Amino acid sequence: MYHVKKMWRLFLCLIIIAGALPLTTINKASASDEAAAVQTAGSVSTPASDEAVHLAESPSQGTSESDTEPLTATVVVAKDKLVIGDSSTVTIMFSRAVTGFTIAYLKVGNGTLGPLTSSSDKITYTATLVPLPDIQIKDNVITLDLAGVEDASGNPGTGTAKSNNYEIDTKRPTATVVVDDDKLGIDQTSLVTITFSEAVTGFILSDMTAENGILSEFSTSDNITYTAKLTPTSGINAPNNVITLNYAGVKNAATGNPGMGTTKSNNYEIDILRPTATITIANSKLIAGQTTTVTFTFSEAVAGFDLYDLTVANGTLSNLISSDGGRTWAATLTPASGIRDKTNIITLNNTGVADLAGNAGVGTTNSASYEISTVRPTSTIEIDPDTLAIGGKSQVTITFSQAVTGLDYSALTVANGTLTNVSSGDGGVTWTAELTPNADVSALQNAIQLDNTHVTNMEGNKGTGTTKSNNYEIDTLRPTATIVVADNELKTGETTLVTIAFSEGVLGFNLSGLTVSNGTLSNLTSIDDGGTTWTVTLTPKANVYAADNFITLDNSMVHDAAGNSGQGLTKSNPYTVVTVPASAELSDLTISSGSLSPAFVPGTTNYTSSVPYAVSSLKVNATTQDSSATLTVNGSPVASGQQSKDISLSVGANSIKVVVIAEDQSTKTYTISVTRANNGTHDGGGSGSNGSGGGSSGGSTTPVLPGDNKWISTDGKLTIPPGKAGEVRLGDAVTISIPAGATNQELKLTIEKVPDTHQFITHNEVFLSPVFELSKNVPGYFDKPVTLSFAFDPASLKNNQTAAVFYYDEAKKIWIMVPVSRIQENRIAVTVDHFTKFAVLAIDQTTGLTVISDPAKFGDIFGHWAEASIEQAASTGIVTGYPDGTFKPGKTVTRAEFAEMLVNTLGVKKTGAELNFIDSASIGAWAHHAVAQVVQLGMMKGYENGTFRPNAEITRAEMAVTITNTVGWSSKDNTEAGFADDSEIPDWAKGSAVFLKQTGIMQGKDGNRFAPQDAATRAEAVTILLNMFALQG
Repeated sequence: MYHVKKMWRLFLCLIIIAGALPLTTINKASASDEAAAVQTAGSVSTPASDEAVHLAESPSQGTSESDTEPLTATVVVAKDKLVIGDSSTVTIMFSRAVTGFTIAYLKVGNGTLGPLTSSSDKITYTATLVPLPDIQIKDNVITLDLAGVEDASGNPGTGTAKSNNYEIDTKRPTATVVVDDDKLGIDQTSLVTITFSEAVTGFILSDMTAENGILSEFSTSDNITYTAKLTPTSGINAPNNVITLNYAGVKNAATGNPGMGTTKSNNYEIDILRPTATITIANSKLIAGQTTTVTFTFSEAVAGFDLYDLTVANGTLSNLISSDGGRTWAATLTPASGIRDKTNIITLNNTGVADLAGNAGVGTTNSASYEISTVRPTSTIEIDPDTLAIGGKSQVTITFSQAVTGLDYSALTVANGTLTNVSSGDGGVTWTAELTPNADVSALQNAIQLDNTHVTNMEGNKGTGTTKSNNYEIDTLRPTATIVVADNELKTGETTLVTIAFSEGVLGFNLSGLTVSNGTLSNLTSIDDGGTTWTVTLTPKANVYAADNFITLDNSMVHDAAGNSGQGLTKSNPYTVVTVPASAELSDLTISSGSLSPAFVPGTTNYTSSVPYAVSSLKVNATTQDSSATLTVNGSPVASGQQSKDISLSVGANSIKVVVIAEDQSTKTYTISVTRANNGTHDGGGSGSNGSGGGSSGGSTTPVLPGDNKWISTDGKLTIPPGKAGEVRLGDAVTISIPAGATNQELKLTIEKVPDTHQFITHNEVFLSPVFELSKNVPGYFDKPVTLSFAFDPASLKNNQTAAVFYYDEAKKIWIMVPVSRIQENRIAVTVDHFTKFAVLAIDQTTGLTVISDPAKFGDIFGHWAEASIEQAASTGIVTGYPDGTFKPGKTVTRAEFAEMLVNTLGVKKTGAELNFIDSASIGAWAHHAVAQVVQLGMMKGYENGTFRPNAEITRAEMAVTITNTVGWSSKDNTEAGFADDSEIPDWAKGSAVFLKQTGIMQGKDGNRFAPQDAATRAEAVTILLNMFALQG
């Protein structure tokens, strides 16, 4: 046995030398040295068998082997290069039989071992090594842990034993596929690079699949990096595409490891579709004033799209915008004006847009057809005849370019006239109406204007702007005249020029149209101004003395060039005719204190008068019959009709001489014998004794109460001591009787005859006496009633009439009757508590109302539609005319004027409300009382902004509401009244319009129009007020 072992050592040495491996001498080696030797030997392989032998040498030669020697082993991996699919036998040989050996004591580098198979002697074991997948490592060993193994004697091994090295390459070839250009458009290609992890074989072009593309020009220089060209498929838009590499035919060139599965490239986008579009028009039928939205929908988002890419038939596009990134666009289509075309399209030039890949569109895209009708109606207006006078009418023809609707009165503005009967007989193309000129107008330039926006053609297009008619002339002014007599006092042998000036040239004027008082006319001549100005010579009638003469023109005898005749009468200024022989007679004689006895009568030259002692002087007022005569009073010249200077009176008899000197120097003397009472009687400031006293008529005193005297004056002035009684007269015309205790202050009384009473004749009242103003120095009312006595003319009264005393209310401008009067023959007495202006008026015995004289015939109402109403209103005091003898029926009425008319109609005497309007100061004093009354009674109201607007024209709507407020009618009925312009009546006046039409108080104007916003005229106002008064009974 020993020799055998020596032979194995020798064989081992030879092997080691042959293998160029280091030789380890194990002579007398320690256990650790042997273990190291075994480990070294385990790494050696024999080319023949791929197995290595590790020999555990016994101690030195001469020492025998025993079980106490360390347990050793060799691990040999038969195949030292393993690839995919390979395996290798692993042999583990122990130095002696072992027990407890399992796979668990083997650590395998990058591989796995199959089940162990043991030899019968438990020295040699085998197993199969399988490499792990996807490994590429050159240095790998199997390590045996000997500590876990025991020999048969139970001796455990120590240390480890390692196998020879083996290489593993089980990695499959991998690759990356990169598409250089990941956005491909029309006519574009991309380089594709395929890079393998190592050199491969078997890779061909068909191993790659390109989505939506074709690969070509396949090449490599090292079998690791390959290139190809990718060409996208035509007609494709695809955002997500990859190239897929299939490893099935690919192998590692060195190991033969096959590839497995697939690899995908980076994503690439293909967009080789050109953008297309559709065009949608929201409204395919457009009329004037309309627009519509046009929508452009592209197959994909585009850039570069603007209005220059679009062609629009008969219209324009604007406001082009996209709200979704460029795929959908909207614009506004505005049709061209004046177009009627049923076939129109919008054309898009697709070459002007490109998608986001840069692909430009091709060709054009058309919208569906749309219809345009923007022709607006136009019009002409013709008026025939074009010259209008009083009573004349013209036909108005309005011709449109096409049939229209909506034409009514509100669309037409008529200068100085009104239209009626607007209608069409041919479906709306031609319309006719009748033009009636306004009254009292003279205008050469007039036109009717149509607001075309009121009319609409059959397609719905409204007209624009305005259309004016041809010019028409209106002359509905009646000729008026003024007559001026140059010399207003004509004497014997004189003549004067009379000028008749008309408002316009007249025809038909001759002397038969003129009436002359106390004279004759001759030589009627027209100055060369077209018949406007005429002159005539006035010769006074002989042997006449007459004032207030007039020349009167009958205006109906003349007419102007338009054929308008005059109306009413025109009077000249007054003139006096003095063609009697020179006269030294007086026509009137009065004294300022006392009265004449007898009363003055022309022809009587001697008069007497008695005055009290208190009258120390007086004045004389003499009026000559002949205006050319002069006069003196006690030798001092005095103008005719004027008072003389004060003439001092002595107690007793006084003589006053009035000498009249005629133009022919003849004279006549009038004597007034005045007796002034002696100091036994009292004047206004003295005291007297009881009893009647002496003196002449008018100078005595009469006791009123025991112990009190009555202070008397006959010249209209008297001063009475505090608390005393008195009596003051102004001749026989007025007597004031003051009782004792009427006032506790000194009282100064004055009676004055008002010279001009015209301003106080407010409603054509019949006056039976002059107007007297009574005044005193003490303000306020008397403490006791005062008696007034007036002389009046009973002969002026007619049947069923009597006299009454009235006082004038300065604030209200009206006469107010003093109740409980006492009449005795030609005198009337009343008691009052204050002083103002007084007069005696005629009243109706049945009604107690003032008697109204026949109203003047106004010169401008003849033939007027409201002539009768105007005369009735004037006769009842509702309204008066103008100083020039006209009424002006067409003049508008202000709100203040209507309030005055309403109060006059109703005879309201209430105080009225306190006016708090912000424009109260604008209400004239003449209307203040009337406005206060109608506001108090709720007949009229102010405006929401706190104003009354007294000077604003009252509209027919406002007048209607005022009338319904007055009659106490109240309704919220806003139904239609049946007027042609019901829609224009404000809601707040609709109910009033219905009521007034139903009751007949108020009617419409021409064309059955209520005309709510028209200003009311004076004629309309008085007519409606009379209708209201009649309805109330």
